[in-house]
Amino acid sequence: MIATKPSPVQPKFSFSEYDGIVIGGRPFRYFETREDGHIFVAAKGEGVPQVMTNAEISRYLAVGNFECTPNEHQPEHLRARVLPDGDMLSLRNTEDHEKAAMRLAVVRAFRELLNDDSKKVSRTDKSVRPHIGAIKLRAGEIQREGTPEDRGKPLPVPDELGAKTVLEWERKERRFGLAGLYDKTSKRGNRNRRMTADELMIMGKVVGKYLNIQQPSQAIIFNEVRIAFADENARRRAAGEPEIVCPSRETVRQAIRKLNPFGITLTRKGREAANRQFAPVGMGLDVTRPMQRVEFDEWEADVMSLMAEGGMLAHLTEEEKKKLGLDKKKARWWVTVAICCATRCIVGMVISRQPNSQSALRVIEMMMRDKGVWGDACGGLTPWNQFGWPSVIVTDCAAYNISSLVQARVSDLGITLQYCAAANPEAKGTIERVFGTFATQLMPRLSGRTFSNIVERGDYDSVKRAALNPEEFCSVLVRYIVDVYHRTPHSGLNGETPLDCWNRLVEKFGVQPPPDLSRRRLIFGHERERTVTRQGVTILGVRYHSETLARFMTRSHECKVAIRWYPEDIGAIWAELNGRWFEIPAVFDRYRGVSAQEWPNAAAEIRAQNARNAEINFAVVRQALDYIKGTNSAAMTRVGLIMEDWSEKRMDYEEDRLFIGFKTSETEPENPYDGERGEWGTGLPTAGTAPMSTPSAENPPEGEESFSGSASPLQFPDHQPGDDADVADDGDDWTLEDE
Repeated sequence: MIATKPSPVQPKFSFSEYDGIVIGGRPFRYFETREDGHIFVAAKGEGVPQVMTNAEISRYLAVGNFECTPNEHQPEHLRARVLPDGDMLSLRNTEDHEKAAMRLAVVRAFRELLNDDSKKVSRTDKSVRPHIGAIKLRAGEIQREGTPEDRGKPLPVPDELGAKTVLEWERKERRFGLAGLYDKTSKRGNRNRRMTADELMIMGKVVGKYLNIQQPSQAIIFNEVRIAFADENARRRAAGEPEIVCPSRETVRQAIRKLNPFGITLTRKGREAANRQFAPVGMGLDVTRPMQRVEFDEWEADVMSLMAEGGMLAHLTEEEKKKLGLDKKKARWWVTVAICCATRCIVGMVISRQPNSQSALRVIEMMMRDKGVWGDACGGLTPWNQFGWPSVIVTDCAAYNISSLVQARVSDLGITLQYCAAANPEAKGTIERVFGTFATQLMPRLSGRTFSNIVERGDYDSVKRAALNPEEFCSVLVRYIVDVYHRTPHSGLNGETPLDCWNRLVEKFGVQPPPDLSRRRLIFGHERERTVTRQGVTILGVRYHSETLARFMTRSHECKVAIRWYPEDIGAIWAELNGRWFEIPAVFDRYRGVSAQEWPNAAAEIRAQNARNAEINFAVVRQALDYIKGTNSAAMTRVGLIMEDWSEKRMDYEEDRLFIGFKTSETEPENPYDGERGEWGTGLPTAGTAPMSTPSAENPPEGEESFSGSASPLQFPDHQPGDDADVADDGDDWTLEDE
């Protein structure tokens, strides 16, 4: 829309009592003009009069809220000159305009003779007839004298032009103006069908069979029409009735063409095809800031890869590999991708063998995390730092997306989750277009790519050419996203790259900071149930304990508790104690920042090097974790993009295989309930009891952790979530000490 600035001097408008006035969609009639403006009354005589100044009328005209139709309420004989039959001459076809121009040229030529006193021509047949030739010649000259736009091939003057015709055209032009020279001869003729009602009925029944999912051809329909008419004529001959005429092939074809195009596509190709072809396109999405609207969907990657070579598969059983489709075969992956609609930046990506609720939650979590660690691990040259707290997330109605698990977790984040209608991909066209870009721009560059149909594939053997393992496939996708897609000009952004658009809009609007690690651990953690013992809660060989958990164990008969375990960081868990959730840290701070993918590898390394020892010094654990991070961090980070199965069955398998008899206890602090017990249980010193002596600075404990050693008291963090909860003590100050 062109921005206009009103002139400082407004014109003075004039109106007639016959003008039709519409103000804000309501009809009015002009009443009178006064010093303070023009007065308009309601057309039906009801309502408050409207008083408007010239400046107000000018502003209303600019925005389309004021409409004036001159002489709309004129008497019929006067209105015909201005608006002939309510028709607009500019909407007539070219043939009508050429015919009117020819007639006007004839009228002008006749009036030149009429104004020439030497010719003595009058408006009578007898006076005009001798000058017909001169009128025709002069009319042709007038047409050729037109403007360059009108100098096309003019319509020739009819050879049989008569005096009465000239006088009739001049009279109509004098009375009705140019509109009098237009006629409706183009609408003449008998436009009714020549077929009888019986013939139309029989043909219509057969033509209706064209609307079928089997998609019969027009030739088949015509043959059925011929058969139907032959059967009807046979019946009529037997009954002594006159026969009917079978329509021609062209008549049947025209009847098919007159069918509703939407109905043809709907019945022959289905609702999805009809929606794609005929659905109206509006203004599109109205998004202005980053992470305002995020769409995510799943795509079956158009490339084959070697499933059994990824480092993540080393600890899966054969049964699990077969279940996941990883049993040394070559197959496709599913890629779950999230995109910011305002900037077209990819803000999340997860690869899995089959999409599920956990992959959906994982990609939602990635939207709110800095993905630079994955970009660096894959060798990306551009930071993958597009993240934030989304306002609206849009996805499809797949069973795993509409599950209560996904809906509850997203609701806890305060994010609006919208579902587009089934079989309606255009409702999330941004992410659908990204998958098309991947398929056309990335996949043709990969060995082992597949095709959407056998015609495109030809003789290409995707299985034999499969050469990518899962980690390499992750690297390819990440590198393409951060170094190619984010840096390529995007037509939907008017030629701006997604990376530049993100930087510009973030500078202008900013993004809402994502939730902290503690909240992510609670919301995205896997739900499990574990038994509380004197050692606390143990998961995959890692012990979790706190003062809050110790107090709960002394006051509750229920030993099993519900927990939330976060595979991305096993340094703490959340546990439900007496109806409330508390964060329980790992006994050793060294587990902070360690993922569930790194820890089993470290445990396997320890078992291999210390096969004869049932108890492992924690310093060995620490060294193993450092080794894993130092030598395999990039590979493990790339694998982190692949959705792993951390089901209860998988965790039980890992614990049974790696952690039976596995203890890091030589320098690991003893549990507060592992001290000497009397017949009445463990003694708990109160505030009035003399504290035990602490180790001197000259004789520190062997372990490197501040709370290591078998002789020092177990130190709990100074603060635990929910210290003021019901599970806390009423007021007695006490500590737990080992003998």
